[in-house]
Amino acid sequence: MKYRAGFTLIELLVVIAIIAILAAILFPVFARAREKARQTSCLSNLKQIALADAMYQSDYDECTASYSDVPGGQATATYREMLQPYLRNEQIVLCASDSRDSGWSYGPNISDTGLPNLANSHGYLYAFRKIATFQRPAETAIFADTAGSYWRYSGGDIQNMRFRHNDGANVSYLDGHAKWISEGAVRSEVGKWPDSVFLRGR
Repeated sequence: MKYRAGFTLIELLVVIAIIAILAAILFPVFARAREKARQTSCLSNLKQIALADAMYQSDYDECTASYSDVPGGQATATYREMLQPYLRNEQIVLCASDSRDSGWSYGPNISDTGLPNLANSHGYLYAFRKIATFQRPAETAIFADTAGSYWRYSGGDIQNMRFRHNDGANVSYLDGHAKWISEGAVRSEVGKWPDSVFLRGR
């Protein structure tokens, strides 16, 4: 009786083809899963930054550390410096999906909020540091994924925001909660400012 000593070339090619197909299917799934984990870690970072801002507010007469300690004037401290004492470690401020290995991955909103109760000609969020000034803190986005600086709505677009998590960005709100929002949702709604899904955090 004769026994086969091994596989034929055709059989080996079929096996290799099957492995290649499985790899092509699974690698994107693994990549999305890894990015989802980074997105969750980033969301936790933003929640901690929002908590740090809340602690800052309690120490500084209900004022947010959203941009400058002297809105409209020469700043003596930036939002990074104001929040640093309330953050547990340096890693909180760096997103795992950010290509940089240092600095801040998040920045505050200095957009024109357009809210009728904000009767100030400057129109920027950083010009209204008092939390009591905002009628809808749970609907006002403040910190988000950025290129390392502030972000703003201007001219029908979002400037300096980064959508690095599964085609979306993490955003925290003045009341302390944070959530992921798709880039499509942001770009389709910014023209409706301030009555946008993005601003109101739905």
